[in-house]
Amino acid sequence: MVVLQEVRVSGPSGLTDRSFSPTEERILTSALILIGRRGVRRLGMRELAEAAGVSRGTLYRYFPSKEHVLAAAAAFDGQRFTNGLDAALAVERGPARRISAFMSYSFEFIRTHPCRPLFESEPGFVMSYLLDNLPALRDELVRHLGDAFDAVPAVAAGTLGKDELADVIARLFASSWIIPETDDASLVQAVNRILQISSKETTDE
Repeated sequence: MVVLQEVRVSGPSGLTDRSFSPTEERILTSALILIGRRGVRRLGMRELAEAAGVSRGTLYRYFPSKEHVLAAAAAFDGQRFTNGLDAALAVERGPARRISAFMSYSFEFIRTHPCRPLFESEPGFVMSYLLDNLPALRDELVRHLGDAFDAVPAVAAGTLGKDELADVIARLFASSWIIPETDDASLVQAVNRILQISSKETTDE
């Protein structure tokens, strides 16, 4: 679900599971904002240091190059998404509520993402990213919601596989990066109806 995973650029590996210090988080948050405004290719280290409120020496001590910034920003953004998703799902019980919570959180994450405007400046990069990362997003959907998908009538009847359902939802998320939703709540409700998820379960406390 991360918008930035330019690990195709020969950036350093081993960053996905690392933790980030408050200074690193400030730098990477600023990097995501600047990328959304200016694009990946126009991101400059001097501008990033100024936006993050750190000296260039501090910036280079944490991230020796722009490639290190991009790779770390991808990992940081991925953690941001996963941590928020885990929190959103932790309070929900029942398959319908979990699926609804997943979609509500994910659409809100996309809608408010600082890199959302990137498609306007670098559509080719965004399209390439989305195509490259659809399989990973499908895997995440199955990992988080595989048991909940079992309650979807089409899956329970064997006419639709969990991987196929995850693929449809992943492509819906991908399209929302390109075509902004005017009403996320209505979209989530529409998907619930398509999946034949009980509206009573998703609204009952």
